[in-house]
Amino acid sequence: MVNVASKFANQRHISAIRDGFIELIPLTIIASFWVLMNNILLNPDTGFLRFIPNIGIFSEIGNSVYNATLGILAILIAFTTGSRLANSYDQDRIVGGYTGVVSFVTLLPATVMVTSVDGEIFEAGAILTQGLTSATGMFLAIIASLLGVTILCKLITIEKLKIVMPESVPSTIAKSFNVLIPIFLTTFILALIEFIILLIFKSDIPDLITQFFQAPLVGSIQSLPGILLYVFLSNLLWAFGLHGTSILGSIGEPILLTSIQQNIDALKAGIELPNIVTKPFIDAFGWMGGGGNLICLVIAILIISKREDYRALTKVGLIPSLFNISEPMMFGLPVVFNPLLAIPLILVPSISISVAYLATNIGLIEKTSVMIPWTTPPILSSFLATGGDWKAVVLQILLIVIGTLIYMPFVQLTNKIKI
Repeated sequence: MVNVASKFANQRHISAIRDGFIELIPLTIIASFWVLMNNILLNPDTGFLRFIPNIGIFSEIGNSVYNATLGILAILIAFTTGSRLANSYDQDRIVGGYTGVVSFVTLLPATVMVTSVDGEIFEAGAILTQGLTSATGMFLAIIASLLGVTILCKLITIEKLKIVMPESVPSTIAKSFNVLIPIFLTTFILALIEFIILLIFKSDIPDLITQFFQAPLVGSIQSLPGILLYVFLSNLLWAFGLHGTSILGSIGEPILLTSIQQNIDALKAGIELPNIVTKPFIDAFGWMGGGGNLICLVIAILIISKREDYRALTKVGLIPSLFNISEPMMFGLPVVFNPLLAIPLILVPSISISVAYLATNIGLIEKTSVMIPWTTPPILSSFLATGGDWKAVVLQILLIVIGTLIYMPFVQLTNKIKI
């Protein structure tokens, strides 16, 4: 596994993605801090400071920071990935960076459907919504940046495509003209790809990506195979740098929220709760520490990792992970595009959900009947979601231990290779 992971990690394009994520560590940590502040302290309904009149207005500070960091994460990763990839080809990093961004935006839809404050839906052109530019759009951003910058770097080496300027022209201007034709051809190729896809599929690329992952989930989440598919796909998307819960949320969230409401209504009526799979069930047993049950990875690293970079980043990411905010770990280590950590990232939540589902089904723990905030820390989350069932707490602790043990050998492997 170390040999395979080493070759994978040292591959030019994978290395560019990894290093691109690492360059954004300060932004992901800052954004995660404000997500924590807004949800734990400033939330007017559930925050610790909710007793202060109009406390929710201060969350706008955090929202502004979030919008400027994680809200445009896809654009930022397109730039840093393109920059790193161009550097690996011994080309100008700035040119690679802005080509990555241009490549990404070229493949985005020219128009989007927007809902006004009055609830009216209309088509708007030449705008970038956060659904396209945040973590949800990172997969397309990465692929577009890699494709565009690779094409650019290949074209730059063709001497006939260079515009030779007189020696009297400043070097900065001469360099700009050298890449003029390669950038023109690169953007033309990508725009042509977007045009052909739109012509054939009558849909834009982001919608096709979303539909591909969402389609298998419709109507199946309440069953064990269905929820396992949901969890598997969510964490598979995370492994490739996509915010899985956001991408699949339009399918999963309405079903999961309806399920918990049905359980709440049944509890009030004094009848048997109908649903095992609800939103707090997933939050408590599937997203402990965020996607991939990353609280287990945090514990495994603190116990067994000998890598100073991993330990240092984990100490920073510990507090956000306790409140199920996984971005510092996901994009900081990084976990995404990490072939060693991708296996437990997908495996651990699937095992946890399976065990919790079966334990609930046979009556070992109570069904979830309380809607809890998604930032509720592990252990407390299972206790509250099940209406105070101590057996659910024991199960959650056991699942954290099992998840940590599964992560440990993979963390040990990372000690032997720089990924």
